[in-house]
Amino acid sequence: RAGIAASSACPGIAAWLEAYAGGSEIYVLTISAALSGSCNSAVQAAKIYQEEHPDCLIHVFDSRSAGPAQCLAAEKIAALKDQGMQFAEVVETVTDYLENHVRLFFALKSMTNLANNGRVNPTVAKIAGMLKIWVYGWAENGLIKPLGKARGEKKTLAAVVKALEEKGYRGGRVKIDHVDNLASATELHDQIRKLAPAAKVDLGSCRALCSFYAEAGGLMIAAEV
Repeated sequence: RAGIAASSACPGIAAWLEAYAGGSEIYVLTISAALSGSCNSAVQAAKIYQEEHPDCLIHVFDSRSAGPAQCLAAEKIAALKDQGMQFAEVVETVTDYLENHVRLFFALKSMTNLANNGRVNPTVAKIAGMLKIWVYGWAENGLIKPLGKARGEKKTLAAVVKALEEKGYRGGRVKIDHVDNLASATELHDQIRKLAPAAKVDLGSCRALCSFYAEAGGLMIAAEV
């Protein structure tokens, strides 16, 4: 209804227990604990599940990010298991990967939902909306941190590429997710490939919670550094 702000809710313990059902070696990747209670619910559910299934191996990773960064980590886990790596070593390797080798960036046309749900400063969101400018930034210590503002796609994408370089990007894997904005995602893909011709850069669509917070036209970019 008009005048009512949209909101989101994290999955509860019961939902996580349902997801764990039948598993004997389980890896869980949640959205940043600094942004959502999902990680805490997943951890509590893991404790309950292990009490009921003491032989089960289960670990909950706080991704300290979201969306495409979680996808990179999931693919990392799959690759390590294909190599025959054991549970404890997978946990150690992926923990280091998330903390030191994956960075999440964003470029947003609107931050209304982020502001309404306490994720960013409402004043920043309001000014950006009034001026019809993009806001770009990254996830630092699991929190959303704007790095700057730009008017128009061209300046915004150039600023994102510069931010990637400044935060240590040197040609690693990249995943770009978008909300109904394939044109901007494709242009960013091309710019990153110009910077690093051998880089593997994948395009995808934001889903569910990421679509809610990135909003129409938004981009989320995960990069290995």
